[in-house]
Amino acid sequence: MKILYYYWVQYDDKERRGGGVRVYLENLIQYFSNKENIEIYTLNSGVDYSLRKGTYIEKIKEKDNVRQYRIVNSPMMAPSGCSFNQQNVFLEDISLKEILREFLKENGPFDIIHFQVLEGLTCKVLELKEEFAETKFILSVHNYHYFCPQVNLWKNEQENCEDFHNGNDCITCLPYIPPYNSILKYYILHYYLGKMNIYPDSFLFSKIKSTAQMAYRILKKLRFQKETAFTEEYHENTAFRLFRENNIRLINKYVDHIFTVSDRVKEICINMGIEGSKVSTSYIGTKFAENQRISLSSPIDNESLRIVYMGYMRKDKGFYFFVDALKKLNDDIAKSLEVVIAAAFRDDKIVEEIRGLRTKFKEMILFDGYTHKDIPKILAKVNLGIVPVLWEDNLPQVAIELKSMGIPVLASSRGGASELSKSDLFKFQAGNVDDFNKRIEMLVKNPELLNEYWNEQLILKKVDEHIEELNNYYLNEA
Repeated sequence: MKILYYYWVQYDDKERRGGGVRVYLENLIQYFSNKENIEIYTLNSGVDYSLRKGTYIEKIKEKDNVRQYRIVNSPMMAPSGCSFNQQNVFLEDISLKEILREFLKENGPFDIIHFQVLEGLTCKVLELKEEFAETKFILSVHNYHYFCPQVNLWKNEQENCEDFHNGNDCITCLPYIPPYNSILKYYILHYYLGKMNIYPDSFLFSKIKSTAQMAYRILKKLRFQKETAFTEEYHENTAFRLFRENNIRLINKYVDHIFTVSDRVKEICINMGIEGSKVSTSYIGTKFAENQRISLSSPIDNESLRIVYMGYMRKDKGFYFFVDALKKLNDDIAKSLEVVIAAAFRDDKIVEEIRGLRTKFKEMILFDGYTHKDIPKILAKVNLGIVPVLWEDNLPQVAIELKSMGIPVLASSRGGASELSKSDLFKFQAGNVDDFNKRIEMLVKNPELLNEYWNEQLILKKVDEHIEELNNYYLNEA
């Protein structure tokens, strides 16, 4: 079996760009590269740019039964936000389809092409299914890029995007548009230094930093032609509307199967127009499943309940909602509540407001940021984790970590965190302070209800278990 994996960075990226998806891909490739009769190819696009004209594919290296390639000078920069105003290119470009066609002819036939995202590519590459009918085209849904070039369905950094009004809302969605030409010049510098194994976090880079800065200043003076943000054929809202419509149409027509990381993501895909018969949920395996606890780690205290918020001081993560809910919580209930907050302090005003709540609660414990080694101290005696996200967070890592450590999670109805237990007691309506505080009050008064979380829990899947599930699909369908 021959498999091609696509992501916008390589699985072994020197700078560890690409977040959890890159780690996931690394796990997949480590597993399959050790299997007999399986050939692995990887391809990335959108971050490698040279002074050479045109778009082309070059081989990076070959090791451990893995052949790595990259697309250089892609007309679509990655990650997606870097090309936010390039939707006409995404819709019309054929150069990526043409060079990918040649790549598949020269290196195929492939049994599987597994796209982790389409960032760095253009939608027309899916049309290659017509020419490579025997190859299974598979998509994973790690974010919402297929429907939203902002990728998170998070409108104006303020609210969940439930209606983009035919693309009109997309025009002003980003408060800051990344400077295309500046990023392009950085990527060019990065490309040539990378060929010499010199990376921004390396000792050698720090030694030649002044030279690198000089090279960047020279590049800044060069003028690079790029497509205008929107051509006459595509007014702004039209381009964003067609971005979503074309992706859905092409996915339905050409993709054999779509894997989502939670049932909520599957529901969103189907609501967007993806054919339900093509979509299935496959919970990604996690290292935290290896030693997961399946019952409460902290004993129940009838006198108090300790809750924790871990993560970021960001609106989309529900942090400001959480603080607002604490302010409005009944004073008598608050006297039995211990609150732990672990987040880097990025907002002095809100930190002062939180400190002002100390007299309201039985105890208020604050951590200004944290590292992995701090987690045992942060979670000491914690009875309940809070994941109050306001955006459709696919499956938050913090929820997985808390559950694996024996801490039940009270999660919002958005995203996949609430799926870690089927008990409705631990799921509140996103953004609804009254619904949130009603559940907190119930658990303070009846702490034994914490056990209900475990009675209806989802057992976390180990990495190998998930990959075996994926492998079974490959074997049965390839």
